[in-house]
Amino acid sequence: MKLRQLSLAALLLVSVSAARAQTPVRPFEFGIKGGATFTHGFTNVPAQSVGSVQVPALENKNNGVGYGYTGGLWARKNFKSFFIQAEVTYNRFVLKQKTAVTLDVNANPALANALPISVQPGLLNASLNATTESILEAVDVPILFGKRWMGGRLRGYVGPNFIFVQKATLNRTTSGVINANSAVSFPQTAIPATSATTNLLNKYDAANLEVKDFTYAVELGVGYSPIPFLDIDVRYAVPVGGVYKDSNITGFLGIATVSLGFKVF
Repeated sequence: MKLRQLSLAALLLVSVSAARAQTPVRPFEFGIKGGATFTHGFTNVPAQSVGSVQVPALENKNNGVGYGYTGGLWARKNFKSFFIQAEVTYNRFVLKQKTAVTLDVNANPALANALPISVQPGLLNASLNATTESILEAVDVPILFGKRWMGGRLRGYVGPNFIFVQKATLNRTTSGVINANSAVSFPQTAIPATSATTNLLNKYDAANLEVKDFTYAVELGVGYSPIPFLDIDVRYAVPVGGVYKDSNITGFLGIATVSLGFKVF
């Protein structure tokens, strides 16, 4: 009797699987999604002048992966051999960097103002170590073109992602030393760690680090639907339209995203 029950259960399972495999792909699908973002990269800022003092070039190196989030709506139009998927999502990207630089104390107004005496440019320099965390919040509108396999359960896609920046801030922590100069009887002096926040969308606050309020990226990825109403997506995007208004600032920014999507219909 038990063997007969097991046989019937196996037959039922095979029948359900076969029916699922033969389910046609709907011409139009719509849903919601949410997940996590993982950002990494580096930024090189060219040398610049602050008054009569030259600030050397800054090489901001990657300092680990920054974690953020994504969430929004998606819609997919399926054709016979391909599909087009459009989305509107709200995203938070976090880029962590670090740098070391030696510069004239007069190139840093906050540092120069903290000195007990005023010194002429060229007399004192400071060796600084800085860690930064750039946080960008944006509305993304990707338009993706893709192909399906395995009856529509496996997908691959690529396309442009239009990024509308809503908020951009830079959190910086700086420490180091003011180097000694016996010519002016100044001993080596430690600089305690200080923190500051910059609004990267405000040109007066950000200066040459001002961020564009619109840019675009190339995005590619793969998706899999283990069950009919659930999508699992893994993506990677690289902004190619430039993040900063100053085109002389170079570097690399990579954004990986892992998300779950639920089909409403």
